Amino acid sequence: MQISINSSVQAVVLEALGVGSLEAAYEAMCGGRIAEGLDDLFDDLSLRRDDDADTWPEFAQACLAHPLRRLLHQDPFTYRAFSKPRGYAGDAVMMDYIYGLGEAPEVAYRATPLGRAIFSHMSSRPAARAVRYRRRLLAGLIDATADRGGKAVFALAAGHLREVEISRAMQRGRITNFVAMDQDAASLSVVAADYAHLGVRTAKGSVRHILSGKLTPGQFDLVYAAGLFDYLSVPAATALTCKLFDLIRPGGTLLIPNFKTGARDTGYMETFMAWHLIYRDHDDMRALAAALPGDLVAGSEIFDDDDETITFLLVSKARW
Repeated sequence: MQISINSSVQAVVLEALGVGSLEAAYEAMCGGRIAEGLDDLFDDLSLRRDDDADTWPEFAQACLAHPLRRLLHQDPFTYRAFSKPRGYAGDAVMMDYIYGLGEAPEVAYRATPLGRAIFSHMSSRPAARAVRYRRRLLAGLIDATADRGGKAVFALAAGHLREVEISRAMQRGRITNFVAMDQDAASLSVVAADYAHLGVRTAKGSVRHILSGKLTPGQFDLVYAAGLFDYLSVPAATALTCKLFDLIRPGGTLLIPNFKTGARDTGYMETFMAWHLIYRDHDDMRALAAALPGDLVAGSEIFDDDDETITFLLVSKARW
């Protein structure tokens, strides 16, 4: 929960907690040393978050009173997360910024020179690299599903579904039943416009609809929810894991990604982006797997991207 305090109180909090990293980043960026200023800021904020959890919420909110904010919010990526035009951070348009797709070239062109420089550097950060890794992994799983004879895929909280662009199986028409579900109608309209020709069908629905049983999308060979679990509490995540597993055919697979506890970009995300996630470690992912009926699980694997920013739970269902 964010703490709402006025600017004068924010200034006092910053003075009390120390602003050395903010000042250093501000001076570096004003001096044209964008990468140096940003990388040091990311590292310092994450260290502060880890080392001083008691004062972190106050400090994170108070950071917004520093003039550094005016520089950082020239970056379309940082500002979109902060302003939340669709009501939440991490929307499908933001993911397109990371991929360099959709509106990304246009918003970069419209940004200030400083904003464009920050925007470019943000794509090199571990969080952005991990999101691109996740996209490649999803495309690879779709291809692997087709290779073993599977033809049905379900993506919950599908966003703009950009993984299908780099899936060989989708391009060759080897997946004949692909359902992309999201609660955001604007995202689904993009999916329909861009990927209906690949056979993708869209469905409007939410976690609540799945958990309540109001929506029963069918049975699939691959089920995944790319960025959804980052926002779910333990009870909701556990219940949804079981529901998604029920949608898998014998021999099929379920993939659950989640931003990992200790991710290096967390401090910046929670301050200047106001982007708050629920992080999980390997034990947390094992707990999700443990909630599944053991006699139906053929195997499970937990692994991370190369930057250890997103952790993945991959579960296969027994063939009976």
